Amino acid sequence: MKKSAAPKPLTPSQIKLVLELLELSPLAPKETAARFNRLTQVGAFSEAQQDAIEILFALDEDEIPDALFEFADDDARDIVRDGLAHEAHLRFVAA
Repeated sequence: MKKSAAPKPLTPSQIKLVLELLELSPLAPKETAARFNRLTQVGAFSEAQQDAIEILFALDEDEIPDALFEFADDDARDIVRDGLAHEAHLRFVAA
């Protein structure tokens, strides 16, 4: 079975789902995995996108923003930027 070289960029709605999963992951990794599995079963992501998202979860925290921007389509980049600014604020306040 031949896979495509690169997944289609994630749409704004897909990016919102990924950001939610990333936020939930450190707090509840098993629940995050279960939610990701449910999303893949209902076809929220293509197979290539699923593979890319799995790689995203394996990255170091400082590598995630660049990867998200690369995975996002033009319309979703603003959502990534806003979501990451929110995450940075939460980390700063928590420290």
